[in-house]
Amino acid sequence: MECADYYAERMRTFRSLRHRNYRLYFVGQLVSLIGSWTQITTLMWLAHELTHEAKWPAFLAAVQIGPTFLLGPWGGALADRVSKRGLIMRTQMVFLGCALALLAFYLADSLTIWAMLGVMFVHGVIQAIDLPTRLAFVPGLVARDDLSNAVALNSLLFNVARAVGPAIAAVLLASAGPVWCFLLNALSYLAVIIAVACIRVPVEPPREFAPSAGGGFRALASKPGLLTLVLISGVVASGGWPLLALLPSFAANEMKLAEGGYGTLLSCVGIGALGAALTAATLGNDVNRRIILLGGLILVGIALVGISTTPLFGVAAAGCVLFGFGMILFFATGQTVVQLDIADADRGKVMGVWAMMLSAGVPLGNLVLGPLADYLNDVRAVIAVQAGVVTMAALFLLLRRVH
Repeated sequence: MECADYYAERMRTFRSLRHRNYRLYFVGQLVSLIGSWTQITTLMWLAHELTHEAKWPAFLAAVQIGPTFLLGPWGGALADRVSKRGLIMRTQMVFLGCALALLAFYLADSLTIWAMLGVMFVHGVIQAIDLPTRLAFVPGLVARDDLSNAVALNSLLFNVARAVGPAIAAVLLASAGPVWCFLLNALSYLAVIIAVACIRVPVEPPREFAPSAGGGFRALASKPGLLTLVLISGVVASGGWPLLALLPSFAANEMKLAEGGYGTLLSCVGIGALGAALTAATLGNDVNRRIILLGGLILVGIALVGISTTPLFGVAAAGCVLFGFGMILFFATGQTVVQLDIADADRGKVMGVWAMMLSAGVPLGNLVLGPLADYLNDVRAVIAVQAGVVTMAALFLLLRRVH
């Protein structure tokens, strides 16, 4: 009986994978995201190695994510007007080109900080189209009853990649050098291109497209609770995620670690995020989502306080695990709330606004907190500031009804 209950629980956690289209999408995205995190880890480390300043990894993250702030709603509107499947295949091909460009720069011994910034800016512009399109594509791959599970599994695959990618990068950087990290990422895009090509969905007739970002905001304006949640999510993104850009400086300067130690800390974030995604996928609809949102923020605040104060690597690693768990618990639950409460016709536009707020928050936080760490010459103090921002967001969420 206990064995039967165990397998029933596992089926509940992964129930969206019974849909063929979603299985293809899940596997392709998993391989591609592992490659992407391998490359991101490599670029962050190289940026710090070339400059010995905390601001350059932060700037690198900003140019990759920042364009979604300006173009995300436009990309979401585009996704509502054209074939999402075809659009995803095209964006992935451009990402493949960016990965090959980084590889070529490195082989030519021309991979300067400016070359990295330029390539990742192009990557960021295309991501402004790709991200809301992928978010809006998922509901068409599963039954509505499985949508919350599919959203959670999307977080799961992202965070499996966040855990595995940096670990692979740490091994490759130490043993073979960056060239293999760039090559692995380039090859990984083929997996998602092939997977999406094999997905069979009804043909989406083209509709008239007006390049306007207003549709998503108008849809949210009629749902004040969702609008509040989206705004809080932007604040949490700006206060929380910049930790990833500060980790190279924290590892090298505060913990006196080399590439392997930095990769371990980043992998710990991914391990915690993976646990949160599994938790969200298993809980499904049987939760009070407001409590889960608040609990996630409280865990993030505790984690940031611990990281900012401890001299011990083990405690910092545990803090990174807790940080990843809390952040994904909050964002996976928040995205589920938004996806379930919007009409299909507005899905791309609203997810474009969601992507815009998160993408605005991350580079804004990076652009402020990275230079602040250099100015103060104190990464720990800046991480403590992050803890304060997330705590304020938790208090606002406690006082306002978002769902």
